[in-house]
Amino acid sequence: CDGKTHARFPALNLVVRRMKHRLLHVAAFLIGTATNCYSAESCVRYNDSGVVLVGVVELRTFYGPPNYGENPKTDSRETQAILKLDKILCTVAAADSHEPAESHQNVVTLIPLGNFSLTPYSGKRVRVKGRLLHAHNGHHRTPILIELRQLPELKV
Repeated sequence: CDGKTHARFPALNLVVRRMKHRLLHVAAFLIGTATNCYSAESCVRYNDSGVVLVGVVELRTFYGPPNYGENPKTDSRETQAILKLDKILCTVAAADSHEPAESHQNVVTLIPLGNFSLTPYSGKRVRVKGRLLHAHNGHHRTPILIELRQLPELKV
C-alpha cells in the first residue's frame, strides 16, 4: 500500500483494522487453547483409592455379547451407570502398568464393588470416591472407570 489508499477510503481502513483486531483475538485463543494442557500435577493418578469426582449419574444401556451391536436381535443388553462429570478429567499414565494417560474426559463408568445399586441415583448429582482404572475390555464403555466401595453422596 502507498498509504494514500487508506486516506482515500476511510471505510476500508476501518475494515482492515477490525480484521487485524479479530485475527489477534483468534490467534490469542488458539495459543491459549494449545497451551491449555494438563500438567502432571493437575491430573489424577490411576490406582489412588482416594479420587473424588462430582457429576450426574446416567444409566445407559449398551449392546453386549456375542456381537456388541452387530446383531441387535441376538445381542444381550448391558446397563451401566455413567457419571457425567462437572469438571473435565485427565489422568497420568501409570509407569508400572498398561494404563495410558487420558485427557479431556467428561464421563466415567461407575463400578460398584459393594452390594448396592446405583439405579436410585440416576439423574442425580453425586460425589463419589474410589479408585480409577483404565478400560481394558469390551464391557468398558468409557476410557476411565472408577471403582466404588461405598454409596455415592448426593450433592445439591
